[in-house]
Amino acid sequence: MRLQSLITADSLSLAWDALLVFGWVSGAVLSNRCSGLSQAKRPWANLASLVAGPCGWTAHLSPHVWAWVSKTREAAPDPAGYERTAHGIVSAALKGGASDIHIEAKEGGYVVRFRQVGLLREHMRCGRRAGEMLVSVFKVFADLNTAEKNQLQDGRFSWTDPKSGHVLDVRISTSPALSGEKMALRLLNRPASLLQLSKIGLPKEACDAIRRHLRQPEGLVLVAGPTGSGKTSTAYALLQEVSGPTVNTITIEDPVEYALPNATQIGINPKMGVTFESSLRTVLRQDPNIIFVGEMRDPESFKIGVRAAMSGHLVISTMHARDTVGALTALRNLEIDREVLSSAVRLLVTQRLVRELCPVCRVWSPPDADTREFFAHPTCRVALPDKIAMPSDDGCLKCEQGFIGRTGIFEIMRVDARIRAWVASGGVEAELRDALAADGFTDLRDAACAKLAVGQIWIDDAVRALGMHKE
Repeated sequence: MRLQSLITADSLSLAWDALLVFGWVSGAVLSNRCSGLSQAKRPWANLASLVAGPCGWTAHLSPHVWAWVSKTREAAPDPAGYERTAHGIVSAALKGGASDIHIEAKEGGYVVRFRQVGLLREHMRCGRRAGEMLVSVFKVFADLNTAEKNQLQDGRFSWTDPKSGHVLDVRISTSPALSGEKMALRLLNRPASLLQLSKIGLPKEACDAIRRHLRQPEGLVLVAGPTGSGKTSTAYALLQEVSGPTVNTITIEDPVEYALPNATQIGINPKMGVTFESSLRTVLRQDPNIIFVGEMRDPESFKIGVRAAMSGHLVISTMHARDTVGALTALRNLEIDREVLSSAVRLLVTQRLVRELCPVCRVWSPPDADTREFFAHPTCRVALPDKIAMPSDDGCLKCEQGFIGRTGIFEIMRVDARIRAWVASGGVEAELRDALAADGFTDLRDAACAKLAVGQIWIDDAVRALGMHKE
């Protein structure tokens, strides 16, 4: 292939040179023959002789001139145009509810993708030069080195929505890749008004129960789950229920992911000495009513949070745990007095995120082997339905490949006298699980089966979130 291209290039060059020689030779011939022509025809022959030579030169030089013009235009792009494109990308991502923007180099150009409802979707494609300019524009926004393309860089910048005036905090990360530089942007400090307790997938009776527990003026409320399960969004939905202009709400986060009205929000900055522990100690001296800690990660954070809950504050936080009983076991293993811990914890919420099926184009079919096995657990209190729903192959105008977004699967535990006694006594975990199952406690599997039975979620997503067998 390379030899063929070289032969083609050489042939073209020889053709241009031949045309050039032909032009000059033909011009010379015409000029010599002009002497034998009549006086009337001689001016026309002279004109043909004059034109024949430049034709060859023009044919020879035109491709080089065009290459030079194209290179000059490419070397001096319009920065303002790329800046407008960058603003348009962020605006489209915010409008579409995206959490992340990916700008990736591919063969022949760049692709821009948004992460929406947990999945990456293509937003636009552009040429290599345009993609490199977009990456440079975002680097300028974040005060990063635009000339350095072979090292990892991290930064952040603020972006203001021209329509609403909302200030968005954007965290940016770049890395070298095989095809070019890769950039990822995380959209933070998004409006929290979209997060409501009734719109995150909780049944109405569960919403009412949580609202009753949140009326308590003090105590520790924990939202647990693995990474990416939507813990922070649920915690903000809880905050939306209790915060307002008449109470002092303070949040401590790393980073601040949503903008909460009527709240003082503190972003963690270890370089400046602002950590979870130091912020919690300071916040307790600022007369708070409600304290939100983005995530309790170590025993010291839990100790301060429990102390705050016992001193008359409502503390809401998140933690990593498999389910509510697992969260209680993890808390009990900390070096915290069990009597104090059992009195401080008021409510535990554990969750998973799964995709929600489109109610318009979903397809119903008899339960398969995976569905029957998923419902066959001894503690499952939901009957196996005659048919279950799955996404259609083509989707419809109201959905994206058969799904309309994501919904939560929740397990809610109110810490009553019996659970407090179990925490204080240090009983075996299996005893508490058996007692809860005997009382008809709705665990994560029951919640998933309930949504499978009405066709709200897909069995594949339920298995992916919870596993086939309950341990």
